[in-house]
Amino acid sequence: METDKPTITNDERDLLKRLLIAHADLQMALSAIAFLGEELDPEAKYSKIELRRFKCFETTFIVSYGRAFTKSKGSRHDQVSLRGIGVKLTEKERALHELIVNLRQKAYAHSDESFAHVRMDVMHMDIPGGTFAVPHLQFDRGLEFAELFKRLAAMDLTHKIMDGLTTTVRRLAEKLPESFVYVEPSSRPSDVDYREMLVESASATVIEPPISSGT
Repeated sequence: METDKPTITNDERDLLKRLLIAHADLQMALSAIAFLGEELDPEAKYSKIELRRFKCFETTFIVSYGRAFTKSKGSRHDQVSLRGIGVKLTEKERALHELIVNLRQKAYAHSDESFAHVRMDVMHMDIPGGTFAVPHLQFDRGLEFAELFKRLAAMDLTHKIMDGLTTTVRRLAEKLPESFVYVEPSSRPSDVDYREMLVESASATVIEPPISSGT
């Protein structure tokens, strides 16, 4: 006699949705660090603008990777459990994983002073009626993943976790009564006429703060 097919529970369905979102995040992370490797020549010297472009790839990698392992509002499956998807990391893989997640939390998705690396030089100019301060703002454009083998190790780690995700998703998919699952945004941004916004911005009057005279 043929046994009934096991049915997915509501809790498992919530987990499945979370894993689908995490897989999308990790795929974005993997693409970003691969693009960084394609563009970056460790022996070359780059301008500040070019370094910022590389930093954009690196930021996307770190933020996208970290999203899968960061708590957020929602169901109890608000972050991926490596144990839950059958992924066991080596000591070195664990250290790299924690580095990426901590960078995401402290420096890339949030601004924590313990990770910040910014500087401001101020030049003071004496003008009639007082002193005018001219700030020069700078930030560190160095890359965490400029080194080839560190970048390759991060890619291997991401692949390993994605393999665990895929295996777990396949197991849950076997219990689905339907042929697809679609996760769509629960909220959408309000419609804004950006052309009107630009016109308003262009016509706005900039009011300079009064300069206090020296005493």
